[in-house]
Amino acid sequence: MRLLAGLCAAIFAYLLVGVLTGHAPRSLPHRLTSNPRRTRARGRVPLSTWLDQAGASVSPAQFVGVSVGVAICAFIVVWAVSGAASVALVPAAVAGSLPRAWYARQRARVVQERVAAWPEALRDLVAHLEVPMALHGSLVELGHSGPEPLRPTWRRYATLTAALDARAALEALREQLADPVSDRIFEVLLVAHEQGASVAIDALRDLAASTTADLRLAEQIETAQLEHKIEARACVVLPFVVLVLLCSSSPPYREFYASPGGWLVIATGAVMSLGGTVIIDRLGRLPAEERVLAGRGGHR
Repeated sequence: MRLLAGLCAAIFAYLLVGVLTGHAPRSLPHRLTSNPRRTRARGRVPLSTWLDQAGASVSPAQFVGVSVGVAICAFIVVWAVSGAASVALVPAAVAGSLPRAWYARQRARVVQERVAAWPEALRDLVAHLEVPMALHGSLVELGHSGPEPLRPTWRRYATLTAALDARAALEALREQLADPVSDRIFEVLLVAHEQGASVAIDALRDLAASTTADLRLAEQIETAQLEHKIEARACVVLPFVVLVLLCSSSPPYREFYASPGGWLVIATGAVMSLGGTVIIDRLGRLPAEERVLAGRGGHR
C-alpha cells in the first residue's frame, strides 16, 4: 500500500513539474503519428521566449523559482491549517501554477490585442499606399501613427532596416511575432516588396476584411464558452476545498488522510483531477491554426 501511494505521488510530482515548466509529456501515439514538419512549425515556444511574449521581466530560472516557492509556501500553510500533509499537496500544486497562469493570460492578452489591431493597421497601410507612398515609408509610418499594439513592431522594423534590407527585416519580424495571422500578412508584404506595392493593395484590403470576420467569430465562441469553463474549473477545485475544511475541523478525517491510505486516496484523486483538467482543456480548446508560412529556406 505504501509503495503504491509513493508511486502515485511520484507520478503526480512528475506531471506537476512538467506543467509548471511547460514541458508536460505528450502521448506516445501522438509522437509516433505526428508530422515532423508540422511539429516543427507549431513546436513548443522556449520558456525564455514565452516569458518575453508575455511581457515578463524575469528570467526562466526566476520564474521557476517563484513558482516552486509559492507552491512550498502554500503547502506549509494548508498543512498547518488541515493538519494533514497529503491534503496540502493539491492546493500547493494549484498555487504553484498561478504564476504560469498569470503570465499565460498576459501573453494571450498581448497576442489578442496585437492580432485585433491588424485590420486597422492594414487599412492604414492601404491608405498610405494609395496616396501613393512607398511601401518602406508606409511601414515606418505605422510605427508612429499606426495602432498602438503594433507600433513597437514597426519601430523595430525601422531600426532593422538601418542595418538589414527590408526583406530580411520583415522575415525577422515575422519570426518574432510567430502567429498565423502575422504570417499571412508578412507574406503579402514580402510579395509587395518584390513585385511592387500596387500588386498587394487588393490582397491587403481582403486580408483586413477576413481578419475582422475571424476575430468577430473567435470572440463569439470565447464568450459562449466562458460559463462552461468556469463551471469545469469549479468542479475540479471544490472537492479539495471541502477536503481541507473537513480535515481542519474533524480529527477523524485528519487522522485518515495522514495515514498511507489517505495518501493513496489523495494521490489518486489528484491524478484523476489532473487528467480531467487536461480532457476539459482539450474539449474546450479551439482548433489552433498552424503556421504553414513559418519562415523560408526549409522552415516551411
